[in-house]
Amino acid sequence: MRGKSLVRVALALALVGCSQATSSAANTPAPSPSPRTTLTVAEQTQLASLEARPLVIPAKPAGTCPVGPFTPSIKPYLNGRQETNVYGVGPVYGVGGPEAASDANLYYDVAYVADPTVKGVILVRIRELSGAYKGVFVGPYQTGSVVGTDTIGGVSTTLYDELALPIASPSTNTSAAPGWAIFKVRQGIDKRYTCVGIQVDTAAGTEVVVAAH
Repeated sequence: MRGKSLVRVALALALVGCSQATSSAANTPAPSPSPRTTLTVAEQTQLASLEARPLVIPAKPAGTCPVGPFTPSIKPYLNGRQETNVYGVGPVYGVGGPEAASDANLYYDVAYVADPTVKGVILVRIRELSGAYKGVFVGPYQTGSVVGTDTIGGVSTTLYDELALPIASPSTNTSAAPGWAIFKVRQGIDKRYTCVGIQVDTAAGTEVVVAAH
């Protein structure tokens, strides 16, 4: 995402499943579905601009789900500790975490990690490459349209189709280094998915990462 027109496709198993890295960034429960994070007027304006960008998630190819490069290490923590084998090429990276299931969907408690170059708001949208399923989000950063409800761990939850991550309001208790922002989120998709694209839009550009079930 190093240019407004640049789209990179990268492996993102960490965004929908367990990361290869040993991490504390996403290994805690996702935040409660409420209250939702309130965006400033400027952030709302930027989000609307990002939402106007078309989805550029690729069509599903024949054969196996495509995978791509990952970043060997980043240092997003105040104590200098590294995250290794993080997914994506930046400036937004993915760190995986635990899985939860409902009758219909699989949910993953993951972390999005933004480096100091990211400004404003990050928009995340998920689609199955076949077009059959749309990713959903639960928690304080959920936004977009309501696409249904689900019962997760006995709790009825409203599902949204977008994620808006304001750099000014990262998750608490992440011990992030100055300039870095870490967001703990819960995202999900229909249990029948096989290959998904995760589109991450920032002011600097667009990146699409692809993950296999």
